[in-house]
Amino acid sequence: MDVLAVPLLAFAPALFWLWFFLRRDIYRPEPKRTIALTFCLGMAAAVPAGILNSFFLDDDLLNGARVDVASVAIGMLIVVGPVEETCKFLAVRCYAHRTRYFDEPSDGLVYATAASLGFASVENALYIVTFGPAVMILRAPLSTAAHVIFAALWGHALGRRTQQPPPPYTALLLGLAAAALAHGGFNVAVTVFPLSAIVIVAVGIWWVLRRFRWARLVSPFRYRRNYPRTACRSCRRQISVAARYCHYCGVPSARPAGSVWCSYCGAANRPDATYCTGCGDRFESAP
Repeated sequence: MDVLAVPLLAFAPALFWLWFFLRRDIYRPEPKRTIALTFCLGMAAAVPAGILNSFFLDDDLLNGARVDVASVAIGMLIVVGPVEETCKFLAVRCYAHRTRYFDEPSDGLVYATAASLGFASVENALYIVTFGPAVMILRAPLSTAAHVIFAALWGHALGRRTQQPPPPYTALLLGLAAAALAHGGFNVAVTVFPLSAIVIVAVGIWWVLRRFRWARLVSPFRYRRNYPRTACRSCRRQISVAARYCHYCGVPSARPAGSVWCSYCGAANRPDATYCTGCGDRFESAP
């Protein structure tokens, strides 16, 4: 098999699902760099997850050679589900959650999606190497999307913590437990009755889209737009970049050539800045 075929088959489904779900984050889209780094951290999280899975489970169960349902259920519910969801959660909690851009409920879903799809991409590559490219016929539309569904359970709880006042950590722990249980249960269901994966993923995607819709409705940025201020070329007073004329001296405004200032925190930024370096708010361009 062509060396380039492995990463193409492994990453193409994840990138499609990433595009599909990120289109639901409309009021304050996250920086592409932060999403890309979270995706990479999700890939890195597959390494300790694989090590822990191998440590607690034997190769027969991990490779699907054992058909004993009881053994599969114990391994997936007690080990695989909790280990993999915890590793994906830490990929978000240790980086994206600490940035200034994590500031609305949808961010939990966005970064959970990015980390889980990075994790799924590494799994896809391992499955392709082990079982051949035909394994992606089911993994691309089902298992890859299932990782997003599981992570959305704790991502939704993590995003809710941006609200004031934040819910207790109990909700986050319950979200992690639900994700681990759903992950392990999905693996068991697919082992016993493979066609059940179609129903589970279809219902799961519907639920995730509903969570994105809820996050948009409660977003603090739903009616808020940050047009940065720039200096008038005549009187040098600060005016909005959306203004066509300076409301102090009446001179037509021009494209910002120097610094622009955030309309919320007042921090100075480059004229081509997309996000404020002071508060992380997203700048709107002039209409």
